[in-house]
Amino acid sequence: MSTSTPQTWTVGHDGSAGASHATTWAITQAVGRNVDIRLVRSWLIPAIDFPLPVESIDEFAPTRVCDDIDDVVARALESGVSVSQHIVRGIPAATLLSESNDSSLVVVGSRGLGGFRRLLLGSVSSQCAAHALAPTVVVPDAAPADRPIERIVVGLDGSDRSQRALAWATDFAPDGCEIMVVGAWAPWSSGHVEQELQRARDHFDEILDRLEADAGATRFVRRFECADPSATLLEEASRADLLVVGQRGHSGLSAAILGSVSTHVLH
Repeated sequence: MSTSTPQTWTVGHDGSAGASHATTWAITQAVGRNVDIRLVRSWLIPAIDFPLPVESIDEFAPTRVCDDIDDVVARALESGVSVSQHIVRGIPAATLLSESNDSSLVVVGSRGLGGFRRLLLGSVSSQCAAHALAPTVVVPDAAPADRPIERIVVGLDGSDRSQRALAWATDFAPDGCEIMVVGAWAPWSSGHVEQELQRARDHFDEILDRLEADAGATRFVRRFECADPSATLLEEASRADLLVVGQRGHSGLSAAILGSVSTHVLH
């Protein structure tokens, strides 16, 4: 785990329980790292039926990022983590995407105040995962948020994006963390399956052999098989603290930022 280079983690907070849960996750993972956490809340002018003087607009701005900000800051200070709050006028997703330009990580809950209760993933979370310029962590409501990461699962299909995802996971992993690398290969046709499977397996091993040689002490746990990628990743994720995938792998259309596997596991 690298602690020398200062980092800024942007955490979206709209006052919801999911946002507070994501904040707890960010503070927990920031302990021992050289990280500044920025709690960001965006606000919009409410819809009204009469003209609003320009000088009155700022009166609608919230005065705090979240009601429990004092508790959040106190908890962070006890852990040695720097936390600041920032209130920005604008659309939530657009605000966080803009903040991602200068962030090392964006952290959001799976669903905020604006989401329907039956939705597992809100629009802000999905837009950040698809379009943020920094890696984005979506923290599910049911996921433990107050414990360190001990096991990371990474999907590797050989594409550049999946290799960058693996490199990020390797750098992000705390000392002693297990990194399980999953290569699940599904054949495109019924012909030459064994030969294609062997080529995919060889490429998978070549990538990991090279990364292990470069990283020195890092040793990956490997799982490669002919299986549905989404199902295999979700199976491994059920026993992990973090699941990492690239935005789009080999099967994605050039216009699709999030591929089918990434979208599936994100939801």
